[in-house]
Amino acid sequence: MDMLKKLISGSLSQKQKIAVKAGYHRIRLSLINSFMSYGTESLKAKLRGMGIKETDTLLVHSNSNPESGFKGAPADVANALTELVGIKGNLLMVSIPFRGSAYDHLMKGKTFHRDKTISMMGLITEIFRRKKGVLRSLHPTHPVLAFGKDSEWIVSGHEECRYPCGAGSPFDKFRQLGGKILFYDVDFGAITFFHYVEDITRDNLPFKVYDDKLFSVKAHDGKGERVIETYAFNKDIVRNARKLEDEMKKKGLVKYGRIGNSRLILADSSDVVACHTAMVAEGNFPYNL
Repeated sequence: MDMLKKLISGSLSQKQKIAVKAGYHRIRLSLINSFMSYGTESLKAKLRGMGIKETDTLLVHSNSNPESGFKGAPADVANALTELVGIKGNLLMVSIPFRGSAYDHLMKGKTFHRDKTISMMGLITEIFRRKKGVLRSLHPTHPVLAFGKDSEWIVSGHEECRYPCGAGSPFDKFRQLGGKILFYDVDFGAITFFHYVEDITRDNLPFKVYDDKLFSVKAHDGKGERVIETYAFNKDIVRNARKLEDEMKKKGLVKYGRIGNSRLILADSSDVVACHTAMVAEGNFPYNL
């Protein structure tokens, strides 16, 4: 089969290859929409079946995938998740305003505007950021979006945290609330909560979690400008969330599901903390060292 593909590929011009690929994707999308489509009610039912309750605090990492089979816009995904836990519980998303390392971003000296700086964590997060009633924490590298009964408490005081995902941050409060992490069409490697666990285990890690430089960053809260002090994560460390996921999977601590052509992963924050901490204690570090 591979030889056949090579022969066919070798006989086509670049224009023909592009046309064949476009045709393939059209057929694939048509099949997905015909046989693997789902809507908001089906999505909510599936997530309830995986164990998410309306009183939960849910941290979502997401991807707006046109081949997911979802019947609706990214805004409909955000609305469905809000309806799932957003009144009696809390819905959280991370709204990091850059791609790459926090250190490199901070070195650019950009002002963070809580109400205007866009999220670079995917279209669903940016739509959620603009949704009425959603609050955003005031931190220049790892601001968190929150909607729900505890949202004000969750985002408050983040600007005082020199360690962006550490004690007193929304990630710390998320853990205190016994939160759950949902990955919607993204891999486990998207887990920002990893930074919280490495913060609490940093004294037992064989490297510095943070760079030594303390940054002073201008930030605007919608009323006025202030200066926030923060450390950046050590950009030379390669975090291996897949290794953590594999360990959790062995212990039955991760739930997997599918709906339409979408992949779902669910994990409890307490299990992530326990597993990561045990791995560090055993010297089985979830990093590429």
